[in-house]
Amino acid sequence: MENSLDPFSYYDKSNNVQLAALLSGKFTMKNGCLLFGDEDGYITPVFNTKASNIKVDLDSETVILNATAVPFDTEVYAGGGFIDKKNLPPLQTTGKERCLTDRVATIHSIEILTPELRRKFLLDWDDKPKP
Repeated sequence: MENSLDPFSYYDKSNNVQLAALLSGKFTMKNGCLLFGDEDGYITPVFNTKASNIKVDLDSETVILNATAVPFDTEVYAGGGFIDKKNLPPLQTTGKERCLTDRVATIHSIEILTPELRRKFLLDWDDKPKP
């Protein structure tokens, strides 16, 4: 039997026309719950995608979203935003109710944070062109 976890997810076809924030953080497991965040705090990730596009593999400790695999505790950029759980649309898949935090991170895309990606999204003022 596969050792996977049911993540929270919904699917909003109009999502690709909404403006999304760029979140950064890490996926981690705490008390049997998948969480997303950083040292300031962790909250429940709720994925905005077709249910077939998201998988959490506990054996390899990996989150797989739209064919992008991210190991737990690896810094990522995520396209999405933060909302109160009471404002969530109807969920397609649900994890354990106790794992749903009052505020959640809605996530529709993830990229592992590489130095190249960091430069793409952030201006590095020390990286002046060489004469």
